[in-house]
Amino acid sequence: MAEFRFRLNPRAGELSTCSAVLNGRGITYEVNDYRTTLSIKSVGRGSARYYTPQAQYLVTPDSFLILNDGQRYSLEFEGSAITETLCPFFQTGFLEQAADAAALGIRGGLDDPEREPPGTEFCERLYPKSGAVGAALRSIAGRMGGCGASETWLEDRMYELAQAVASLHSDVRREAENFPGLRRATRLELYRRLYRGRDFLTSCYSQPVSVSAAARAAAISPFHFQRMFKLAFGKTPMQLLQDTRLNAARSLLAHTGDEVTAVCYAVGFESPGSFSWLFRKRFGLSPREFRARMQNRRIEEVSRAANS
Repeated sequence: MAEFRFRLNPRAGELSTCSAVLNGRGITYEVNDYRTTLSIKSVGRGSARYYTPQAQYLVTPDSFLILNDGQRYSLEFEGSAITETLCPFFQTGFLEQAADAAALGIRGGLDDPEREPPGTEFCERLYPKSGAVGAALRSIAGRMGGCGASETWLEDRMYELAQAVASLHSDVRREAENFPGLRRATRLELYRRLYRGRDFLTSCYSQPVSVSAAARAAAISPFHFQRMFKLAFGKTPMQLLQDTRLNAARSLLAHTGDEVTAVCYAVGFESPGSFSWLFRKRFGLSPREFRARMQNRRIEEVSRAANS
């Protein structure tokens, strides 16, 4: 039976021999062509862009990325604000045992405790930071750097996180089973490719993006990608892109002092007029009206806090 080890912020050379959590913060940071063990990439604030040979992903506080054992990636922080990362790395075999235990149940673990778990390949994609995995990541982040963050404490947290990720893996496989395709293997591959195209759209929304470019990222022909994307996600690639841009604009308007025109171009819109029209249609207010409402709300919150 494998002996598992747990470390907080170990040196890079130790990552292949233990389960660990790395966290750090900064304005600029780069990693070039690193071969990882199975790992989760998340940020508490800011954003980080990850590149693999197959795809690229923009990780924000609302999402996390899973990369498989042996995957190579490069990383760079995005923007000029501080980015804070929290990245759990799993010792080879640790998460596979968690997935195997979830599949076997209690009886299976009693019958053959020395069982060698089968290899488990996770879908490399951006996941919303919600559910059990999101809760586990927030729990770890809340204690990192504090006096209670010991390697004994980390061991319990990593078992909890592994169980949550194993459950997510089962959910993903069930979701993939509902994708179009006659054969199971075809459905799983289509799931991976369509999510690769989806992640491309949500990660590159600030750039000029087309259906053809997203289809290339997914390695699917444009017409097939357009049709299957709509079937899988209930909206077209360009509808998803527009939604992503509008949500990013709303966040910038709420949390920065950037001019409305600058926000328009920053999220990938080419025309301030069409941006304002689409923003009003989506949120019921013009960009300037929305910003004014947010500013008034903050003033009211400060006033209530001062009087309480």
